[in-house]
Amino acid sequence: MTEPIPSAGETTIIGLPAITIPVTSTGDRPLTQEDLDTIARLSEGTALLISTRGAVSGSRYLLDEDKVTVGRDSRADILLDDSTVSRSHAVFIRANGVFTVVDSGSLNGTYVNRQRVERAQLKNGDEIMIGKFRLVFFTKSSVIS
Repeated sequence: MTEPIPSAGETTIIGLPAITIPVTSTGDRPLTQEDLDTIARLSEGTALLISTRGAVSGSRYLLDEDKVTVGRDSRADILLDDSTVSRSHAVFIRANGVFTVVDSGSLNGTYVNRQRVERAQLKNGDEIMIGKFRLVFFTKSSVIS
């Protein structure tokens, strides 16, 4: 007699908001409920970067200005203090509600989804690698309330 193949069962939702994008295909840190709540509360025209790797794993950075600088310099809006990060590494630019990351001539480069870029428009779930740090980009539209 052949044994039936056990089914995987039914999928149930346990009260977490549905994510409409892959959270990250390479991230080392899964999103927490607090992360999801923060993303859901973002104002229109803002975005959030969540660190998934590096000394600041779990840190969140709000992109709520038209220009946000990233680097090792203490004057950077987002300070990533590691020798793999240039003093003035990259800039996040918001124009007409669209976010773009622009490399500032850094030595080690800026990567979006593991591709080195000079400039890249960002979409929900994109992973930005700056030095050894990995940051995942989210806007409010990535979470269904």
